[in-house]
Amino acid sequence: MSVLTPKRVVLFAAAVVLAASAYANNPSPRTGARMAFDEKAGVGVMFGGRGAFDGATQLVHDSDETWYWIGNRFVQRFPANHPPARNSHSMVYDSRRERIVLFGGRQETSVFQGDATIFNDTWIFQNDDWSQINTATAPSARHNAGMAYDRVNDRVVLFGGTIIEADGTPKPIYDTWEFDGANWAQVGTNGQPQVAKPVLAYDAQRKETIMMGLEPTTLAALMYRYDSTAKTWSKVTPTTMPPCVNEGNLVFQPSNQTLLWIGGICASGTNQLEEPYEWNGTDWTKVTQTNAELRSYSQAVAYDTERKNVVIFGGSALGTTGTSSDVFTYAGGTWRFPTAIVRPYPRSLAAFQTDPVSGNIWLYGGLFESGTGFLDDFWGYRGQQWFPITTTERPGSNCSTPLAAFDTDRSRLVLTCMGGTVFEWDPTAFTWKTPTLSKFPDQRRFSNLVYDRKLKKTVLFGGYNNNGNYVNETWTWDGTNWTQVKTRDSDAPPHRGLMAMWYDPLLEKTVLYGGIGRASINESITRYSDMWSFDGSKWAKLNVTTTPGQRLGAQIAVDPASGKVLLFGGLLAEQTGSNTLTQSYVNDTWLWDGKASTWTKLEPARAPDARENGMMAYDPLTQRIVLFGGYSSGFYHSDLWSWNGQTWTPLLDQATRRRPAGSAPPPAAPPTGD
Repeated sequence: MSVLTPKRVVLFAAAVVLAASAYANNPSPRTGARMAFDEKAGVGVMFGGRGAFDGATQLVHDSDETWYWIGNRFVQRFPANHPPARNSHSMVYDSRRERIVLFGGRQETSVFQGDATIFNDTWIFQNDDWSQINTATAPSARHNAGMAYDRVNDRVVLFGGTIIEADGTPKPIYDTWEFDGANWAQVGTNGQPQVAKPVLAYDAQRKETIMMGLEPTTLAALMYRYDSTAKTWSKVTPTTMPPCVNEGNLVFQPSNQTLLWIGGICASGTNQLEEPYEWNGTDWTKVTQTNAELRSYSQAVAYDTERKNVVIFGGSALGTTGTSSDVFTYAGGTWRFPTAIVRPYPRSLAAFQTDPVSGNIWLYGGLFESGTGFLDDFWGYRGQQWFPITTTERPGSNCSTPLAAFDTDRSRLVLTCMGGTVFEWDPTAFTWKTPTLSKFPDQRRFSNLVYDRKLKKTVLFGGYNNNGNYVNETWTWDGTNWTQVKTRDSDAPPHRGLMAMWYDPLLEKTVLYGGIGRASINESITRYSDMWSFDGSKWAKLNVTTTPGQRLGAQIAVDPASGKVLLFGGLLAEQTGSNTLTQSYVNDTWLWDGKASTWTKLEPARAPDARENGMMAYDPLTQRIVLFGGYSSGFYHSDLWSWNGQTWTPLLDQATRRRPAGSAPPPAAPPTGD
């Protein structure tokens, strides 16, 4: 049986937070995503990508997300249909049919090279949705193929790529295919150039397709042009060549009628340059650049015809297995780092609490998308609108695993950092206050905090302390002092963390469900599915026939109208063999009725992606439960969803885009109440 320990939490340096404040809103880190610019809609469309290694499942996962680039930031979209998750696929814009074409790619099945599913499917994106084209013939399954759209001859041209042999060895292939919008046909079968890791772009000024790539043995840079009539490639040997053509990018710039080469790893593999080169039809010229920042490869790149610049997202840094979420734009030798902070960054483990007095939801901090530190930003959410809050007085910068509960009797947001340090937010005065404490809980992570309206106290339970032990201590906060509730082990839940906990208005008690823990450092990890209630002096185990199973990091919120509790997702552990426990991120929805002591699994027509440690709260203005962020499979989320009692609906950012003719409007958002 594998042992799960909580994600390693590193108290971040101030530099981490300062760097985070400069980020634009964007997808979480990934490599191998692809992007094409939809000229009619006026947005860049990005799909897929490979995330970071996920410790819970011991796998590397790929994304099936669709994002729009709108000039200063990315906004996520949730099409009804989409291709399977993948990375290193090929994407181009077909200007004749006003749609994006996607082909191939790979989906990781483990962290080992060769353990992957390779695709040869063809998809189009048009009118805000994906659809698959079932072609009579198609290129063989491959990833990292070069692809470009020939506007004059109305053909998508595809060359080569990488296949995986039976023994798992990657192998470059050398063939040329054309796609006429309905079917693929192989062309020019004789004398194909030997080019590995090809990158193609259509030169609209000279009306020809150009290919850059590597000589397979020496890894020297190669350049070819395609004769669309003869269906042949001819080698080009200019005086100057970009030095690093492995994993770089090639795009046409209508602004000055040149092809732009950006990035790549040099043939020696010991250096990586982000020096831009421009092709004028005769030779390459190195561009003098300012504010050079880009230092990664395998990015998503497209030319933004609206803003007349190149947009670059993500990738990996040379010599690392990490992924990036950096966003840059490039034009005329100048790099820029866009900032448009209009919503919280991707995160998990943030404090997210309803304030029924002001009608706001308060969001504080959370684990940053790099997974290496905690943010210290503070946001309000009101009727589908985010607003950042800046105050002179604020909680300390090292607020690891923040927890929050709203004290409805004193109208205060109670915030704890590492379980014991307390800060209180006064929403009327818009100020933070830091009480002076003589006694407080020891530092811990992954505990939980709720305000018990019957006790008129905030209840803290459990967690994972600095000695590597789970605890089962119970503390209460009355607005002035912490008090430890002394209980026997038999009168308290077993030691644990990352459990769901809430004040149940039907039971009029604090209730706990699930989590992960162990009684002592010498015992095995246990995933829990039990439930307990707290009456102010001791805990009692609830007799519940069926629960949502052994899970941790589930998202929960109480509906004040019904008093029932909505639970979404988490990391679920299931027995798949006599000694095997399999963990998976899930996106199921459950309803808890405290009066009947029953869980009911719901079957909504639509649901957010699976995740754990996201944030859920009741929005008083829309009278709906909202879900924000979380983590799953190597990706941190920043999407926002609403529950209307029957199903989930994504709450979409305004994309400020031109909607293609005939496209359907986005799903209706709930009324704001304003």
